[in-house]
Amino acid sequence: MVEILPCATCGAHCPVHTDTRSYVDLIARGRYEEAFERIRERNPFPSVCGLICHHPCEQSCRRGDVDEPVALRHLKRFAVEQASEYRKRLRKLAILRSEKKVGIVGAGPAGLTAAADVIREGFGVTVYEAHSTPGGLLAHAIPRYRLPLEILQEDLDDLLALGVKVSTGVRVGQDISLQQLCQRHDAVVLATGLSLSRSLPLEHGEHPDVHLALPFLQSAATGVGQDIRERVVVIGGGNVAVDVARTAIRLGAKSVSMVCLENEEEMPAWDWECQEALEEGIAFLYRRGPVAVTIEQGRIVGLVTRQVQRVFDEQGSFSPLYLDDVRETIPCQMVIIAVGQEADLSFVREEDGLNKDSSGRLVFDHGRMSASRDGVFACGEVVTGPGSAIEAVASGHRAARAVIAFLNTGNGLLLDAEEIHELSPLPSSLIDRVKKTSRTRMPVLDAQIRRRNFDPFELGFKEEEALREARRCLSCAAGARVDEAKCVACLACLRVCPFGVPEVKDVACMASEMCQACGLCAAECPALAISITRFSPGDLRRRVSDLLGNTNSSGYKVEFRCMQDVYTREDLMDRWIQDKGEMKAVVMVPCAALVDEVDMMKPFEWDAASVVVRHCSGCRYEGAEDRIQKRLARTKLLLEEAGVGKDLLTLEGPKEEPAE
Repeated sequence: MVEILPCATCGAHCPVHTDTRSYVDLIARGRYEEAFERIRERNPFPSVCGLICHHPCEQSCRRGDVDEPVALRHLKRFAVEQASEYRKRLRKLAILRSEKKVGIVGAGPAGLTAAADVIREGFGVTVYEAHSTPGGLLAHAIPRYRLPLEILQEDLDDLLALGVKVSTGVRVGQDISLQQLCQRHDAVVLATGLSLSRSLPLEHGEHPDVHLALPFLQSAATGVGQDIRERVVVIGGGNVAVDVARTAIRLGAKSVSMVCLENEEEMPAWDWECQEALEEGIAFLYRRGPVAVTIEQGRIVGLVTRQVQRVFDEQGSFSPLYLDDVRETIPCQMVIIAVGQEADLSFVREEDGLNKDSSGRLVFDHGRMSASRDGVFACGEVVTGPGSAIEAVASGHRAARAVIAFLNTGNGLLLDAEEIHELSPLPSSLIDRVKKTSRTRMPVLDAQIRRRNFDPFELGFKEEEALREARRCLSCAAGARVDEAKCVACLACLRVCPFGVPEVKDVACMASEMCQACGLCAAECPALAISITRFSPGDLRRRVSDLLGNTNSSGYKVEFRCMQDVYTREDLMDRWIQDKGEMKAVVMVPCAALVDEVDMMKPFEWDAASVVVRHCSGCRYEGAEDRIQKRLARTKLLLEEAGVGKDLLTLEGPKEEPAE
């Protein structure tokens, strides 16, 4: 029977189930290119998501039960930035193995994800995009202070390098019909997103200084001139409304207010975006329902609102209740409506054979990702409704699976829901045992500076900051596994575990929801019955042999150094250095307590003159320093019995950096 290992909560809550825990561990070890590869396994938009993802992974991080979640999105961005040149060398054409072709309508994240998956399977792909450049709303509506075009272009270049053809400036329904696309291609995917802004039936809402959110954002993002008034009111409480408000302030508005139906707790916008908006001087007016635009001498002078008594009914359904006699006029000169988006399906004609429901939306089979015409599929917000970029990516992956099955078999495929065996919450008994560490804050531009330009306001982690933050990860679901055939129930693991994880009866049992993957049990187990996902028994001595086997020297020093006090990639690598005129081989370890007796003795087989075990300034594992001392004492006795000399093995504290 195959053991089903639990998934860390961060990966379980990512819409594409990125192996978040793994890439953070790789960052902590200085292996940035491998971290990038792990990120990109399921996410073709790593650069984009490093800046604008709403990071559900972080919101479910179990570290949050101890102090604060690990800054996973910021770490993703760091890894992607470090792998900039490496990713360019990875770009290559996909090999086409079939004459069949797929047409995709819409070059946003859903459509391009589907395109990449399909072409990797050997089918030709052409994407039809109405705008002059691919990227969808990422390219044409997301404000540049959140997503600079050059960052988006990095992801687009990866996808285009596969050989995906993108026909820009092509409007399906005008320049080419959907019927013609279906005749030209063996399968068609509709990924047109939600390209239209919803409006409101406001009195005088037709005034030229009343704008809709998407056209306003598009003009700002593409550099087309957008006249801005001094006093602006934005109607809406979602993330798009926050983008609109923050864009208006950057365009020169002196006063920007957001009028929201909801109260502060009910607002759908992300808390951190609202906080950033508040810092930039944007006002939030809660429980206000817009009624009319007030005009004097042809100009807007205010927005009339009424008090909102409730937004949702007892069943939680959207059902606003207003107090019509409690009204207020908010002074303003410009109104921008940001109350939602909808799909533009005007390109769908009767002869296309696609059905719509009573609300004008596509009839869509979510299980097969298909529309009502054979060979026509759909993905992204056009069928899922409003969502994030990473959710669009997940939808694109599902559509691609369905399309590939259709092309291979001629039949649709009922897609199974992906089952994720999620790790349970951090037990309360464990929370106090985990060493608390402060979250590393993302450096940002001062609010008074950033509110007047479109420069990216998050400045990115420096290497030391990224390494410090990556080491806060609890390595959930990467913990100890016991080979029952080897375990003799000797209780060694129970004695050394800082977190009280092992239960020992006939054999040791490790509770995955508690294990922090420190590896102390694996290093102590005399039967080598315990393995850790992050490293395996014997790995350290193999690395020692690899390093020392590359020299013909003798009489050198070997140092096992804890990586917890090391904050540069170069210093995290096993290496040879000159130390006071002598050669020294430095071998990095996640914790000095992982160096066992055989590891300490191994260098002497390679003619080492001495061995140092160097611990860090503050071990996060209780009892680890005691284990180092005891193991060192045992090894000294063995060395003395072997005639090597116990004084050639020493334990030292953190390496002091030279004063600047």
